[in-house]
Parts: sequence; C-alpha cells; structure tokens
Amino acid sequence: MIKKASVILLAILLLAPLAGTLNRFEKVGGGGGKERGGDDNGKVELREAVWSDWHLGNQLGFYVRTVYNGIEKTTPVIQSIFSGIDIDNDPMTGVDGKDVKVSVFALPLLQPTDDGIVFTLSIAMKVIRLGEETKNGEFEICLGGSIPFNGLHTFRIGYYSANGEEIPKEMREVATIVPYIFYDKDPEFYINAEPVFENGNENVSVILQYSSDAFGEHRVTIDYFPAVNTMIKFSPSLSMNKFGISIERFADIEQTIRIGYAGDFEATLTIEDIPQQMAFTMSFSDNYFKYEASDEFNASLNIEYKDMDLLARIEYLPHFIAVSFEQEGYLSINTDERKSRFIVTDDLEEPSIYLAITNLSGETIIRWDADFDAYGFITIDGFSGLKVEMKANAGNMHFDYYATIKTEHFELRWNLSVPGSIYIDSNNEWLASYYLNFTMDDMFGILIEASMLKANNFALEWQSSVPFFETSGELQFVGEITFAVMINGVWYQVFS
Repeated sequence: MIKKASVILLAILLLAPLAGTLNRFEKVGGGGGKERGGDDNGKVELREAVWSDWHLGNQLGFYVRTVYNGIEKTTPVIQSIFSGIDIDNDPMTGVDGKDVKVSVFALPLLQPTDDGIVFTLSIAMKVIRLGEETKNGEFEICLGGSIPFNGLHTFRIGYYSANGEEIPKEMREVATIVPYIFYDKDPEFYINAEPVFENGNENVSVILQYSSDAFGEHRVTIDYFPAVNTMIKFSPSLSMNKFGISIERFADIEQTIRIGYAGDFEATLTIEDIPQQMAFTMSFSDNYFKYEASDEFNASLNIEYKDMDLLARIEYLPHFIAVSFEQEGYLSINTDERKSRFIVTDDLEEPSIYLAITNLSGETIIRWDADFDAYGFITIDGFSGLKVEMKANAGNMHFDYYATIKTEHFELRWNLSVPGSIYIDSNNEWLASYYLNFTMDDMFGILIEASMLKANNFALEWQSSVPFFETSGELQFVGEITFAVMINGVWYQVFS
C-alpha cells in the first residue's frame, strides 16, 4: 500500500496539472472532425511556448511565479490570493497597481462509479486579469511548491500566453486524479483548461513540471491552438508502455492540441482537426507503436520522438494501426482504414527522408538495405492496391519512388557499379503510376517511369562502362516508358 501511495503521489504531481473538476466517469468517443484550413500554403503555424527556468531548490512552501515581458516575480501564494500581483512593476496599471488576482482550491471527494465508491482529488488555480494595460504582453504564471514526502518533491503548474496574444480575462486550470486506492486499477487523470477571452479565442499553453531525487525531472506541456474549454483525460499504464487519452471540447471550432513530455525520453503528440469528442489508446516500445480507438476520426496525429530525429504522421485516424520497425531496414504497418495516410519523415515541409503509405487495409511489410548505397534492395509485401511514396536525399544521393502496387509482392534490387545489374519482380502483376529516380554521386543512377508496368524476374545486366545491356525474365508496360541507367555520369536508354 505504501508503494502504491508513492506511485499515486508521483502521478498527482507529474500528470495532473490542469484537469477539470470530476463529476462523471463515462467513456468519451465517437464523432468526426471538421475539415481544417491553414494559410494559403495549407501550413498551420504552431508557435512555441517560452517557459522560464524555475527551480525552488530546497525552499519549502507554495509560491506563484509571474513573468511579464521579461519582468520576473515570485510571490508567496497567500500574498497572491489576498493582495494580488503587480506583474509589470507599474502602480498605474491594473486595479490599485495589481494586474492579476489568483485563487487556489483543493477539493477531495468520494464519488460513486461502476467500480464502487472512489476517492478523487482536484486542485484548481483561477487567475483573473485586472485591467487592460497588460492584455497583450508575453505572460507566464505558475503555481509551484515543494512537498516533503519520503524526500522532497517539487512541482509547478501554470499557463503561458505569447506576445501579441490576448491574455485570458479569466483562466481556470483544474487537475483531478482518481487514484483507485482500493481497486486493482490504474489511476486516471483529468486535465481541464477553461479560458475566458474578450476578443475571440486565442492560443494558450499550460505546463506541469515535477522533480525529485528518487524519480528525476519530468515535464508535461499542452498547447491549445486556440484555447477553448477542453477536458483531457489520461489513463497511463506505464508498466505496460501504454496510455489512453480522451478529449472532450465544449466549443464547435477548429482546434489543434499539442502534448509534449520531457523526462525519461522526449516525445510530442500533435492532434489536428480535433472533433468535439474523441478517445484512443497508444502502446509503444523501442521499435513498436499501436494506436486503437472506438471510432475513426477525420483528424491527424503527429508523433515526434527526439532520439530518432523523425516524426510519424497519421492522417484520417483509423480504428486501429500497428507499426513495427527496425533501423536496420524493416517496417510493418497494419491498419483497417483505406482512407488513412501514414507518413514517416524528418520534416513535413522540406523532408530529406520521406515515406508515405495510403490505401492500406491490412498489413504490409517493407524491407530495405539500411546502408542505401550503390548496392541495395527494397521489397514490399502485403496488401494489393497499396500506394507507396519514398524519398531520400543525403549528400549526392537522391532517391525518389512512387507506385500503386496492385500485387502482394514487389522487389527491386540494384548494383550500380561496373559490372552492375537491376532486378525487378512484381509476380507478373501490374504496378500503376510507377516512378523511380535513384542517383549516386552523379555517376550512377536508375530512371524508370511508366503508367502501367509489370515484371516477372526481370533482370538487366551490364559488364563495361560503355554498356551492352543483357536482359532476362519479363517486363511489360502500357503506353510510353522511360527506362534509363547512368554509368560514369552518362545516361543510357535501355528501351527506345
């Protein structure tokens, strides 16, 4: 029981910065998102929150920290509640020189659920902006403190508005934990942000930061683009590398939410085109990822993991998607929704590495030579009708590939040297809109383009730098075809 209490305390401090006062325990799901627009290029700009570096050290007690246009203040919480805070050092702004008023509440409750009577604990912070003079400055406010419990636990929660964004007239942040102390069930956390603006909805970011000698330092941030009354529920099962997230919004406007974690690892989830209600679970390990939901959503999910320098993107979220991968050159994707698009890239705007898969309903396995040089291969096995797009650019290496694969097996092998060879096999079934452009050091390359193409153990070989091509197997195409090989910087047409 002591061990579980320690875990619960850690969870309170780590995962419960902003949850709404808990008054029901129903599941959240269903619905579909609206189409989302960006700027003229379709790009949605998401600004970063500039959080200050705040460490209380061994100082006990609870404090409110404000940072307004570079002016930093740390005020005892009692003084903040009764006297308010002058955030800009200007006695002529706000009300009687005070620019914000802070309220803090703690509310323990016993509530009936399907599992029985459960204990819940909510911590709420309400901030009221006084006056108009500080309305549009860069502003951060956090409640922080230290709790001695088998060591010292330090935490902070709060919110941030960027310069030029309206600071909320009122902002209520509530964190609720359901620890299930007497039940064999993982705890749940509810995070609620309730902003009130005077001139429409603006962006707001919130933070939870926690540290201790025993558990290290952890930080959770949530960015709302824009901020509306939003409930986010976390159901972590960290021992199983699994967590559930449900989101319920109380306004019918387009919204993107970005959730970031930094601690034992660094990862970011960005959910675009959020419907009014959605719920999903995610499981993960070093080389495995699974997403499951009770419904499909016309929404997009970006997953960024810092150590990999890559991000994954899922457009039109399905009921289910599972991904297994190895850096040595293996990727397996299994999903149940043809409309979903799965992307792995280093940059969505200007990628040097890019893989996109669409029209998949089932499992496909892609294998490749991890060195990806003058000698290599790609094989694709699985669902017929799969659309694959691959791009890679590194130094003088350029690889660009696209095809609609109407066969359950496709294989491409190459040896771009002298002597050299190219091997293509599609089980004698058609590929549509086939395009391949692969060059190395502007010395060797392959260029193939055809509207329809099929191959049965087709091999192209050459022995000299002024090649005489030898072919075996079968290669068929419909309409015009471009099939060229570059050797020592000179392109040679294989078919004319």
